[in-house]
Amino acid sequence: MKNICIFGDSIGKGVALNSLSERYEIVKLDLSRILKPRQKVNIKNYSSFGCTVTKGLSIIEKHEEKLSGYDTAILEFGGNDCNFIWEEVARLPDKEHKPNTSPEEFSANYLKAVGIVQKAGLKPVLVNLPPLDAKKFLNWISRGINGANILKWLGGVEAIYRWQEMYSLAVVKIAQKLSVSLADVRSEFLKRRDFSVLLCEDGMHPTRKGHELIAKTVYENIMLQGQTA
Repeated sequence: MKNICIFGDSIGKGVALNSLSERYEIVKLDLSRILKPRQKVNIKNYSSFGCTVTKGLSIIEKHEEKLSGYDTAILEFGGNDCNFIWEEVARLPDKEHKPNTSPEEFSANYLKAVGIVQKAGLKPVLVNLPPLDAKKFLNWISRGINGANILKWLGGVEAIYRWQEMYSLAVVKIAQKLSVSLADVRSEFLKRRDFSVLLCEDGMHPTRKGHELIAKTVYENIMLQGQTA
C-alpha cells in the first residue's frame, strides 16, 4: 500500500467547470481504471479551491505531525498565486497591480513547503501548471466587467499565458534545485493535438479528460519513483 497526500489548489482538488450550469464541481475519477496501478494506493487530499502556496504552506504546517504516515506528498500550486484581482484591473487599467503572490514569495514559500515534507521523510512530487487558453481565460474573467480595460493593462492577450508560464517554470526550477521529482503535466498538455478538449470554458480548469491526463502523469511519476528507489 502506497500512502499519498496531496496539497494544492482547485486543480489538485479535481475541480472542473460545468459548462451548462457555469458552476464548479469536483470531478470524481476512477483512478484504478486510469492508472491500473501495480500496487494499492491510499490518497488523502488536503487541496482547497482558491489555495495559494502561502495558504498551502499553512495547511502543511497544520498537518505536519500527520505527514510521517505518508510515503509521498504531491504539491500543486501556482494557478491562484499568479492571478490578479481582475475587477480592480478593469476599474483602474492605468495603475500597477500586484498578483496574489509575487514570483519571489511564491518560490520562497514553495521551498519552505517542500522542506517540511522532506523533513518528515516523504518524497515530494511537484506538479507544474497546465497551460492556460489565454483567449478563453480573458473572456471568462471579463464577464460583467470591462474586458477592454483588462486587455489594455495586459498589453495583449498572450501576456496572460506568459505570466502564468513564469510560475510554472518556477516550479520546475525548484524541483531542479532540490533534486526532487517533477510531474511535467504542462508538457503532456502541450503535446496533445486535442489540447482544446483538455480545458474548460474558463480557459484554466481542466476538463474531465484534462484531469485524467494529470492523474495519469502524476501517478506514473510516483510509480516510476517507487521502482527506482
